[in-house]
Amino acid sequence: MDVVSNQTYLGVILHDASQALLLPDVVLLLVFMGYALFCIGSVVVEGIIERRHFHVTMPQFLAALNDAAPNEIEQVVRTSGLLNRQKDALLTVYEYRALPGDSLLALIRRTVSEEEARRDKVVGRNDIASKVAPMLGLMGTLIPLGPGIAALGTGDVTSLSQSIIVAFDTTVAGLATAVVCLIVAKVRRGWYENYMTALDSAMATMLQKIGDMREADFGPDVKQPGETTMDTNRSAASIVFANGAVGASKVPDAEPLAQEMAHDSVKAQA
Repeated sequence: MDVVSNQTYLGVILHDASQALLLPDVVLLLVFMGYALFCIGSVVVEGIIERRHFHVTMPQFLAALNDAAPNEIEQVVRTSGLLNRQKDALLTVYEYRALPGDSLLALIRRTVSEEEARRDKVVGRNDIASKVAPMLGLMGTLIPLGPGIAALGTGDVTSLSQSIIVAFDTTVAGLATAVVCLIVAKVRRGWYENYMTALDSAMATMLQKIGDMREADFGPDVKQPGETTMDTNRSAASIVFANGAVGASKVPDAEPLAQEMAHDSVKAQA
């Protein structure tokens, strides 16, 4: 008898706790619905302000950057169709072109990783909303159904209908929010992958251009502090460009190979 009483008491506590979650659940759903509307507006504004200005033809830009004289590089970057953040990143690397090879590669990795982190943060919020909103909708569906079924047992059809209305409304709200955030995340992810591919290619070309400038100034056999030869930057740039990701984890593996290639080049010239 005591066991049955304890189970009943615990059941009452669990029921009260679950019913108390209905109001926070509905409030959170309304917040996520507002965020979904914000996402629609923000992606439209982003498309008008930012995406519309991204009209660079990468083969032509990379060729122009590779053929530009040292005093023309800044002008080539500024007049390109890249985003302003990408232009600033390239010009930052060019400004610190006198750094040793390892330091220059570290600067490029940091610059690209910061851009990736900023993009991932934006898309990550959309992904979270698209996954959490359906869960909140499911909670809002199940919580009122318990009292509704209990009301059906007593013949209270009015309470049952009210519970079903709340259950359906929360389900629709959660699914609608998830659909909007999922579409926005998909659109943004496509944009950002395009941006990062362009930035990776431009960074690799800039790195190779800096290597060419150093070779022209000092000769292929002149060593800089922290690198094997002046040709290290050019070799690393070609490897990074082939990998297609300046900021990826492949870059550290490219440095020893680049130094080995440069060392072999020096031995061949000797």
